[in-house]
Amino acid sequence: MVAAKFETRAIILRTAAYGEADRVVTMLGASMGRASALARGARKSAKRFAGGLGMAQEGRAILRERPGAELLVLEEFDVEQVHEGLAGDLGKTAHAAYALELCERLCPPRQPEEPVLAWLSEFLMLLERGRARAERLRVFEIGLLRRLGLGPVLDRCAVCSRGDLGTGNVRWHPDGGGVVCPDCLHRGDIMSGSTRRALVDLADMSLADAESMALDRETNAGCRHALLGLLRSHVSGPLRSLEFIEKMGAG
Repeated sequence: MVAAKFETRAIILRTAAYGEADRVVTMLGASMGRASALARGARKSAKRFAGGLGMAQEGRAILRERPGAELLVLEEFDVEQVHEGLAGDLGKTAHAAYALELCERLCPPRQPEEPVLAWLSEFLMLLERGRARAERLRVFEIGLLRRLGLGPVLDRCAVCSRGDLGTGNVRWHPDGGGVVCPDCLHRGDIMSGSTRRALVDLADMSLADAESMALDRETNAGCRHALLGLLRSHVSGPLRSLEFIEKMGAG
């Protein structure tokens, strides 16, 4: 039986050494979604993997299925975008690592997620060209969740769909998918009206629009707390890259 071979545009999410010469490469591909592949000889070959298979690299991957095996084989990776500008800035490196980890942890295996791939690619491009901004990170988080069908519900009650939430405090219920009116929930985190309005604005923004958005420290902290609660409800275990961001105060 001849193993199927295919080509796809992909972004490298993570790599790990395997043996003396190989690497296991986790990618997000246009036609395959999130998948891991064995790159034989990647630590020695300068021909098939000339770009070095670095984090956040974008390019064309040629992969081969292995009958009965979950791990694919990465035959070649032709790098189109290296994103060298991310490596020289710790804030940019931290934001990129966080975005890549979110995609790896949230995207289901072997399920095409082309909107997510495009969203991640745009985020990395703007991050490389600009500064590591909390506002862009919030827009990315909301956009990623929505492209994966994970919410959040911000403009109405996630339980009863009541839309007249006013300008005051509401409850934030991550397991319920968003904001909840006082009639439906009497426990959980209180979200201020200003935080909810900021999240509504951020949810309507493109990544490019986020460049002109300025959140004060308190509002950003409220948005970050709410979104992290929602993200953590969909992943098991800690987000490793988040600790780096928090230590730097870059989130």
